[in-house]
Amino acid sequence: MILLRFRVENHRSIRDEAELSLTRPTLTTVRPKDGNWVDATTRVAGVYGANASGKSTVVDSIEFFQRMVVRSATSWSLRKRLPQRPFRLTSGSTYEPSAYSVDFVLDDVRYQYGFEVNENAVLQEWLYDYPSTKHRVLFERQGDEFKFGRALVGSPRLHAAATGSRSLFLSKAAGNGHDLLRRLFNAFTHQIVVADFSEQDRNRRLQQITEGIAEEEIDLNDVKTLLRVADIGITDVGVDESEIPEDVRELSNELNEFFHRRRKPGPDMPAEQDDHADPTHDKRPSLKIDLIRRALMFQHAGNDGVFPLPLGSQSTGTLSWLSLALPALTILRSGGVLVVDEIDASLHPQLSQVILRMFKDPDYNHTGAQLIFTTHDTFLLSNQSDSMLAPEETWFTEKARDGATSLFSLADFPTRADQNFAKRYLDGRYGAVPRTARSFLASLLDPEARETTDA
Repeated sequence: MILLRFRVENHRSIRDEAELSLTRPTLTTVRPKDGNWVDATTRVAGVYGANASGKSTVVDSIEFFQRMVVRSATSWSLRKRLPQRPFRLTSGSTYEPSAYSVDFVLDDVRYQYGFEVNENAVLQEWLYDYPSTKHRVLFERQGDEFKFGRALVGSPRLHAAATGSRSLFLSKAAGNGHDLLRRLFNAFTHQIVVADFSEQDRNRRLQQITEGIAEEEIDLNDVKTLLRVADIGITDVGVDESEIPEDVRELSNELNEFFHRRRKPGPDMPAEQDDHADPTHDKRPSLKIDLIRRALMFQHAGNDGVFPLPLGSQSTGTLSWLSLALPALTILRSGGVLVVDEIDASLHPQLSQVILRMFKDPDYNHTGAQLIFTTHDTFLLSNQSDSMLAPEETWFTEKARDGATSLFSLADFPTRADQNFAKRYLDGRYGAVPRTARSFLASLLDPEARETTDA
């Protein structure tokens, strides 16, 4: 998958339609004239902005789009309401639908897919492809009414009849085995990876890495090489396995069985209420508990030899690097989009540059994989950075006084190659910087000012 554009409207702080584009200014037609989609698109998109300006909302909207595709025809279809997250700072927006759409390329075919939802139902859904300079309707949906194009073969009306009001048609048809829609569903599910760098998300990814190594789904040599790239004093890594005591195993199984009995949806029990779960991961415990406790062990070089230290003894920077670099490597090999909130969180700026270089350098990126990230690291805008962001790769979020976020690109401004974009951004030339009120500091630190304020 190559992402061309993502649009969102009425999602958290994004009230009006916002568009994140990964196409280059040279792409002025529906398809690149030479057919080369990689050259016609950017490999990275960095989003800057003040705290609470809406950077994370951009990431969250992409994640919601993915969760809706993955869950709407399964667990979410059993819910009383869809977990819509509208803009809530104006009375009208609270009751308005939210809309999401993507333009993307899969198997050299350009598509546009999108939907509009409120908490009660899917209001609109559409899928187009572009066999020529104009789009072709594969299907359009208004509520429970469907229109199908001739190019969408595979008995779509049978799948539409089985689609509930809160389910996406694409998701339901994919689950029922429709060939094209299943391929698109799989692309949205497996070729978009969202990492928010929260402690919960990082720990989950590290656990997946541990299990992947133990099951030989992840090459241990890849992990070792990535740790050497970071040059953090780790000479080796492995998985330590130990048996779980029998009494703990029995107690865990009893608790799991009890939990699943209580969680089973029924007339008096709503389906799962987890709005923030990873779309490809069910947080409910498995009835079958592993007989082995697995943990990553890291070999650290010291003056007196090499010493093994467990995962919990590693620095936050080491864990952040490993939890991000390995998914990045996977996306680079298979193709797709990695979305990272606060890429510079707990990472040294040089390691952030390494990640960017992996995506931007065609010697490393052979699949056209893409990286979308939020950051405060202005060094990436400097010509001193060997992974300097171009204007079309640089985006800003700014929140107006009414609380609504706008998203815009550095390419929207007149720019020259010799300009210091980092300095101009910090000077406020492009907006998207904090509006501070330093005068209030006196009331916090000056005793006389505090007395005046209190009076």
